[in-house]
Amino acid sequence: MSSTQPKNTIHWKNLILAAILVALVIGAYWLKTRQKPAVTGPEPIESTQALLDRGIREHNAGAIDTALDLYNKVLQRDPENRFAHYNIGQIFNSQGQYAKAQQEYQTALKADPNFIDARINLGVVLHRQRQFNPAISEFRKVLKTAPNHPTALFNLGVTFVEMDQNEQAIHWLILALRQEPTKAESHYYLGLALQKQKKLPESKAALQKAIELNPRFADAYMVLSRVYLAQGEQRLAQEAMAKAVELNPRLKK
Repeated sequence: MSSTQPKNTIHWKNLILAAILVALVIGAYWLKTRQKPAVTGPEPIESTQALLDRGIREHNAGAIDTALDLYNKVLQRDPENRFAHYNIGQIFNSQGQYAKAQQEYQTALKADPNFIDARINLGVVLHRQRQFNPAISEFRKVLKTAPNHPTALFNLGVTFVEMDQNEQAIHWLILALRQEPTKAESHYYLGLALQKQKKLPESKAALQKAIELNPRFADAYMVLSRVYLAQGEQRLAQEAMAKAVELNPRLKK
């Protein structure tokens, strides 16, 4: 990320972190809880599932190259393995190789169209490539399966903020907050959308709630400073901006 940020920049590093790790966490948990079969005679050839399990362990440990090699070995045996494709997508996503991640998520979805985490992350990498309408389509597909899915609702809201369609953004973010009322990021983006619509009292309330939930939320202080300035509260605007810069010096103009 560059040292200077344009106004109203969307920080996607905070997005869907829970969803991103779901397959890895599930795999690791399954490894810990399943019982190993008794081995008699010569040691058996490592199974496809064992290769995937080992890849997940290496992935969780940060050994990305080793994990990628193991996932590819899984695909040599089982070309449609949705978890191998998904986790390869995660690697490409984290490396900023969004087109490659997109391809892996799409392949995982061909194997299992109901793989919600793959569909959410497909939407995210589409957004990161500024393909906003296809991203929205993917998030909406999630909601057809899981109408109250909080990550899909949140991602829709953030995407509409990025598109400057703030009425839509407000609608989806309010729905997201009904599912996760203590999510500071949802309050922040709601406050940002309201500020862009010049609904200043409502924006201030949302931003203050975001700060209450996360006192180190620099971007919330920055947008709040704009709200105060628009309301003629010069001193409060300066204080909020000073706090934003204290928390994140890159926000200094």
